Amino acid sequence: MSFDKGLFESDLITGSKLLQLEHTDLQIQQMVNFSAEFFKWNAVHNLSSINSYAEYLGAHVMDSLAVVKPLLEKVHQGVLPHEPKLADLGVGGGFPGMLLAICLPHFDFYLVEAVKKKTAFLQHIKGCLKLNNVHVIDQRIEEFSKVAPYSMDATISRAFTELKNFVVYSTPLLKPRGVMFAMKSQKIKQEIEALPKDCQIIDAEELKIPYLDAYRCILTLQSMRKS
Repeated sequence: MSFDKGLFESDLITGSKLLQLEHTDLQIQQMVNFSAEFFKWNAVHNLSSINSYAEYLGAHVMDSLAVVKPLLEKVHQGVLPHEPKLADLGVGGGFPGMLLAICLPHFDFYLVEAVKKKTAFLQHIKGCLKLNNVHVIDQRIEEFSKVAPYSMDATISRAFTELKNFVVYSTPLLKPRGVMFAMKSQKIKQEIEALPKDCQIIDAEELKIPYLDAYRCILTLQSMRKS
């Protein structure tokens, strides 16, 4: 499948305006170049099951960018520090972490992924785009937790696992007042009911995604465990 840089740049700008996001010219070019490289690598290494440009644009790029404003709001509310350390657990081919790192250069992103071909791509992109706020973690989450315990201000996950598992993975990584951002694509009443008793949802926001007619939301969770 071919990738048209001009078409993507136009769609990216339009979609970002609908999300009320402003990007610098550099950020736009970084997202264009990221996407062009993603399509090249995906054709050879099968980084993702994406099979159409429309799916890539809506379900991956815009879905990732839709959480930029919610994250910034959490900074303004004091839930996150101004320069937070955030771990994307199971980042895959870079969604949402790599795109968020482009849009939020004052955040430090730790992209945790155990599949070698995906971390090779992430390292390649980090170098190509000169993203100093990206740290590619070529480990299982459990291993990373042992070498960097209680070091993160937040974790984020995009349909990586069920909520209760996300909490279990996140807890050893988070600072005492750390939070978890769960990006979900379906009604999740049962998952919420299965959460540990000491974990509470402090915010839930439904997201409207440009170029995508599907349910999306982001939940903000916090563990009430004793530090």
